[in-house]
Amino acid sequence: MTWRRKDRDAELARELRAHLDLEAAECVESGASREEAHFAAQRALGNTTDIQEEVRSMWGFQWLEVLGQDLRYGARQFARTPAFSIIAVVTLALGIGANTAIFSAMNAILLRYLPVPNPQ
Repeated sequence: MTWRRKDRDAELARELRAHLDLEAAECVESGASREEAHFAAQRALGNTTDIQEEVRSMWGFQWLEVLGQDLRYGARQFARTPAFSIIAVVTLALGIGANTAIFSAMNAILLRYLPVPNPQ
């Protein structure tokens, strides 16, 4: 998947460069110097980094890429401070387990009818 993204990013950069070159050529034809035309083309096109980010977000599966980044970040943090990470995971596991047990007990005692023939 990485190689396809690199190809798409390279194609996007070429396309943005072509737009800038066309706009600069039009400015040169209207009498501006090459440097002025280059800056005018950049002003006309706008922030290229912002354009690239917006296009990447439209390519789809952005959520999958963000999920992968989050998982890699979490793994790095876990490896950096394993004791804290283990304590946090154990605390969450105990909390979830305790809540599940309490809800199951309350559900069995208060929320469901007793299994008798005539509960009235």
